[in-house]
Amino acid sequence: MATSQPPLPAGHSVPPRPPMDPPSGVRRIKLQPHETGDPVTPTEDLFVLAHLGIPRVDPAQWSLLIDGLLGRPMTLSLDQLKARPKAIVEGVHQCCGSPMEPTVPTRRVSNVRWGGADLAALLDEFGVDAQARYLWSYGLDGGDFAGTPCDWYLKDLPLARLKAGDVLIAYELNGAPLPAEHGFPVRLVVPGYYGTNSVKWLWRLHLADRRAEGQFASVLYNDPLDAREIAAGQPERRPVWAVAPSRSSWRRRLMRRSRAMRLSRSGVGPGRSAESRGSR
Repeated sequence: MATSQPPLPAGHSVPPRPPMDPPSGVRRIKLQPHETGDPVTPTEDLFVLAHLGIPRVDPAQWSLLIDGLLGRPMTLSLDQLKARPKAIVEGVHQCCGSPMEPTVPTRRVSNVRWGGADLAALLDEFGVDAQARYLWSYGLDGGDFAGTPCDWYLKDLPLARLKAGDVLIAYELNGAPLPAEHGFPVRLVVPGYYGTNSVKWLWRLHLADRRAEGQFASVLYNDPLDAREIAAGQPERRPVWAVAPSRSSWRRRLMRRSRAMRLSRSGVGPGRSAESRGSR
């Protein structure tokens, strides 16, 4: 299925696909839920899930394009991103499960510390159009998944989520640069949303008045609604965004430990909780 690809602003071109190593899906689960006892999960113990392989990105050639319903498009290099005030958010990072088996429950969860630039503050500087409702996020990974070709890994999320705070353009994981398998050089981080929405190897953010279309945005990771909900005017499918509440003791333990912190160049200030929200 073709990925939504709005025209790029004048003077911009589609980036070449980085070398992919490996060139196909990766799934490494190192710990079971009851083994995640550390307040912050060590990076080497995090689960690794990549549907389309792992891009090996040259940071000197990387840039982030932000365009769409915005005052003007902007392009940021990694150095420019790091020059901005750094925010640190600690919170639960949870896998949604296999999109090919959406009814099979999984327990892939960790508690990690992200560092990067606050996305809401960045967008405020350039003026978001009042018609913008969704943020489309493009990763540099692409290829074939379950027999369907994908130009790019594309997800969307409601722009209203940014108002709740702590959405980052992240370049650090647990105080160090992102490893390749976790999105180097830059990824989106959306606390309270399943990990599939925190797009890795980020190269484009597009503000739009509608949802994106693509294999991972509008087909997979969307739950069917029942007849009663559809009759009430709801769409036939609901996107899987927010982490579902859980009564299990292991998740309650992690959530009690979860907290958000902000780090500015003048010192550490208070932050908001990064606990999960939503009803899935």
